[in-house]
Amino acid sequence: MGPALRVLLPVVALGVGTWVGLGRPDGRTTLAATSRAVGSVRVPRLPEAPSWPSWVSTPPFARSSEDDGGAETANSWPRLNPEDRTETAWLLAEGPSHPAGDGRRLVTFTFDDGPFPETIEPLLRILERHHVVATFFLIGRYLEGPTAHAEEARRCAKQIVEAGHYVGNHALDHKLLTVLPHAAAIEQIDQSAAAIAQATGQRVFLFRPPYGATDPWLEGVMRERQLELVLWSVDAEDMKRSDPGEIATSIEQQLEYEHGGVVLLHDVHWPSVKAVERVLRWLEQNRWDAERPDRTGWEVVDLPTYLRATAESPQPFASRDALESSRHDAGAHKNAVASLSHIKPME
Repeated sequence: MGPALRVLLPVVALGVGTWVGLGRPDGRTTLAATSRAVGSVRVPRLPEAPSWPSWVSTPPFARSSEDDGGAETANSWPRLNPEDRTETAWLLAEGPSHPAGDGRRLVTFTFDDGPFPETIEPLLRILERHHVVATFFLIGRYLEGPTAHAEEARRCAKQIVEAGHYVGNHALDHKLLTVLPHAAAIEQIDQSAAAIAQATGQRVFLFRPPYGATDPWLEGVMRERQLELVLWSVDAEDMKRSDPGEIATSIEQQLEYEHGGVVLLHDVHWPSVKAVERVLRWLEQNRWDAERPDRTGWEVVDLPTYLRATAESPQPFASRDALESSRHDAGAHKNAVASLSHIKPME
């Protein structure tokens, strides 16, 4: 082998091996290198984002294209957190601020841990009946393999997209990514993305880490892949509850306290599916009226609409903790005023 060929072979091998997993029978991805040599010292670096095969399409709502000069269109995704900072994502999930006279309260629904064939079709019928566009964060492992259940899961993933809902990546096995070796964490993200792309034919750019847990290194991985980090603000802890009414009441109370929000539910849980319809009926009964905009009311929207409204009226706080502290102080003040109103003046 000549010297020139010995130099070229590693380069060709790296280019071929960057993203061959999507076409492999076992569905596994080939991971990019996670370190580079500088002199005699090995310096950690972030993995390169995988390239996508030609048959995987980018959803039309995902990003503005070079063809339109990079301008944001009605269907492009609002990028409010391009650095994928976790603290920013938590604050964005709280939604827009509400100046005096603004009674419009926005709600958007997200579902984790699917697709689950036993519950997805009833849930999709509920959402269609109430004209709701939701976001589903899928587990990649459910979509892999030749089993009948995996085939059903892939069919469900395709059905979610065809019904007009958004899909996102919730990692391969729902493992806590922050405690895994870096190579294993990358595999959880990339292999799951490949499985979802195979099932839906679309590149997945929304990402919700299991348990909402990230660290600076994972933030860098998400930036490298241009992923949108999506968290939540309303959590009924539905997987710990078996009563749909209890789940629905918890969601309603949190929405009232937070003036709207990103609702986290799990479509693999029957009580959660039943709770969704109860909450949607409650929201419709208290719908926001554009002719009386100062009166408090609810409007269920899709995730990009929720984020655009947040961009137009951002929260005036540096963090979610600061916002929560302000809510706590406002609640304490309201309670103090209410208690004083019952005190009779001295004779």
